[in-house]
Amino acid sequence: MPNDPVTWWTAFGAIAQAVGAAATFAAVAVSLWIVASERSMKAKASARIMVQFVGDGTPGTYLVGIDVTNVGVRPFHVTSVGWRTGWLGWGPNVLKYRYAIQKTNIMLNQRPSPHIVDPGLHDGFYVTVADMKSANAEESRNEMFTRKLPVIGYCPIWAMVNITGRKPVMSRVPRDLAVFLRTGVHASTTDEN
Repeated sequence: MPNDPVTWWTAFGAIAQAVGAAATFAAVAVSLWIVASERSMKAKASARIMVQFVGDGTPGTYLVGIDVTNVGVRPFHVTSVGWRTGWLGWGPNVLKYRYAIQKTNIMLNQRPSPHIVDPGLHDGFYVTVADMKSANAEESRNEMFTRKLPVIGYCPIWAMVNITGRKPVMSRVPRDLAVFLRTGVHASTTDEN
């Protein structure tokens, strides 16, 4: 019977129950997503060339630095820092990513390993420009940083911070640092050094 009130209210109740179940599922899913995103390890990274002054009147020392800042609510463990160049994670070798770990000899907070970065704090990993220039032979520099395609140009260079339990944090390298990584030439280093 199309006009039977019992059938109509039963159908209305079934639809309302289905809508209520979908709303409850959505509310639980959103709350779980919020909790998981709040508790995830969040970090920001940057790379640059900087000058370090001791403060006793001696000239400053130029450093290549990779900094990481904890912008989340959980501490995290930095395992290594390095570089990524290339265009794609798959495909022909000329386009594939290449990775290199950066050996650092100066730390911002002078703490030994492991490098645990607490919430709201940052840590830095540095190497002097002169040390990096002497360690970065022309063959390895050409293999890693100076790959170039005729139409596209030089491969992009990213600084990479590897953190335990999450994907690496990537930061695009600024132009002056990219030029130094590709050429090995910087104003602070001369043929006499």
